Amino acid sequence: MERNIKVLGFLILTLLFVRYVLKSITITIPIEKVAVIEKKAPKKKVDSTIKVTATMYNPVEGQCDSDPYTTASMLKINPNKASEQKFIAMSRDLLKRWGGKFEYKQKVRLIGCGVKDGIYTIADCMNERFRKKIDILETVGTPLYKFKNVKIIPL
Repeated sequence: MERNIKVLGFLILTLLFVRYVLKSITITIPIEKVAVIEKKAPKKKVDSTIKVTATMYNPVEGQCDSDPYTTASMLKINPNKASEQKFIAMSRDLLKRWGGKFEYKQKVRLIGCGVKDGIYTIADCMNERFRKKIDILETVGTPLYKFKNVKIIPL
């Protein structure tokens, strides 16, 4: 045990000596050899969510055009399973074709519409009179609903 204490003391003295020597050494590096690293400002997170009103529509001529089973993006609708297809129609102000952020067939997440929250495909567009609005495609017979302040998050 006494030997271990002597070895430990020697190590401590050695470390103190090395520390003293290192403090007294001056290192000169030519400025041309120094790399300048610029710290970039962190990127600001852009909030790409949009708040809209969400309602529903059915694949019928009265709510669509003369071909209610084909969307504006040329996707086909199964009228008996329309709700399961998770398609939405967007007002034109939200679509890239008319200056918006979203494209046909793009996936988006909807938050704030209760049991209808989830991932949907942008398949259709709405009449030009609508602004900041989406319609969720539903099978005929689904009870009507409307949600305000629904968040759309691009995926």
